[in-house]
Amino acid sequence: MFTGIIQEIGIVRFAQKKGDSLLIQIESPKSSKLLKVGGSININGACQSAIKISPVSSDSGSWFEVQATSETISRTNFKFLQAGDRVNLELPLSLNDPLGGHLVTGHIDDTGRITDIKPSGGSILMRIVFKPEYNCYLVEKGSVAIDGISLTVFDVETECFTISLIPETIERTNLKFRNIGDVVNLEFDQIGKYIEKFMKKDGKGITMDFLKRHGF
Repeated sequence: MFTGIIQEIGIVRFAQKKGDSLLIQIESPKSSKLLKVGGSININGACQSAIKISPVSSDSGSWFEVQATSETISRTNFKFLQAGDRVNLELPLSLNDPLGGHLVTGHIDDTGRITDIKPSGGSILMRIVFKPEYNCYLVEKGSVAIDGISLTVFDVETECFTISLIPETIERTNLKFRNIGDVVNLEFDQIGKYIEKFMKKDGKGITMDFLKRHGF
């Protein structure tokens, strides 16, 4: 489990096809020293297991490797990774850690595409389009994980939403390297998914009446 608070920006050393999977090595001075082989790490919001970690005495810097499955490749922007790309990294939540963002599982639902980036006062507004079937998981001022970053959405429409990025978020994440047309990983709020599953049992689904009756 993660919180969507990025701890480090890693640099992709290589992303190589290995059969149906993708072998990815990431330069990571901080996270690689805390990882163990078999341990989990969130990469652009996708939870992966480390299969190799650089030796402490390595002259080639600090790095780790993961092997993404075909399912992960199809659902995420890993398919576009190239050497030199910056990726967001977060280690799993410990029981005594503060929940600074929102609960993030590291299981990507789908990708979205950036359609607009513009300054607004001291922040940056970013518009993202996504598949309309996921619209039921978004509410105004609700949470979404974008490339693993816990963010608040507003101006939600059927196939798009807007996020506002403060300078601190831009500086600490790979969003400062993003451009219009780039693909980002999306994980929608788990609470919304459970509510929808519960409501589907009686065939009503999540309706505006349901949300109003429950204080939304």
